[in-house]
Amino acid sequence: MCKSWIRRAHPAAWMTGVLLLTMGATAAAQGTDIIMKGYDEPTSSDLEWKENKAVPPGMQIILIYGNPKEKGPYIFRAKMPAGYKLPAHKHEDQRIVTVLTGTYWSGAGETFDQSKLTKFAPSSFYVTAAGVPHFAWAETDVIIQEQGMGPIGNPIEYVNPADDPRKK
Repeated sequence: MCKSWIRRAHPAAWMTGVLLLTMGATAAAQGTDIIMKGYDEPTSSDLEWKENKAVPPGMQIILIYGNPKEKGPYIFRAKMPAGYKLPAHKHEDQRIVTVLTGTYWSGAGETFDQSKLTKFAPSSFYVTAAGVPHFAWAETDVIIQEQGMGPIGNPIEYVNPADDPRKK
């Protein structure tokens, strides 16, 4: 049935269909270069891991897509050593966090409380609503990927201002 339809289709229509399928497959393949990169590699040779001055020393970040200061989505990765603790803080925008490597713990609340932590293994993710205070701990060396929607003015606001390394 399909074969007879193909044979009876107008040659121009058939060629247009083939062309559209080819273009779609090519576009899909070209888009995979972003998602197929390794979690430990920047997506571009001009990007590199940098110390994050907005958090306690030890975390490195790399912005891999967009710009938090501009309208639209952005994605960054954060690398933390084993034992790293991130004090209670909140963000202006909703964040989606995916654990790429290691064992990462996160909890909601206005102070760091080990009993409120939830364990996230590699490939797991969670969503933190805008304005919700939360904290985190890296049990092992960890790399997470975090995405949000800009524009945002302050990337992180600490519940306790004394925890903010930018004010020291």
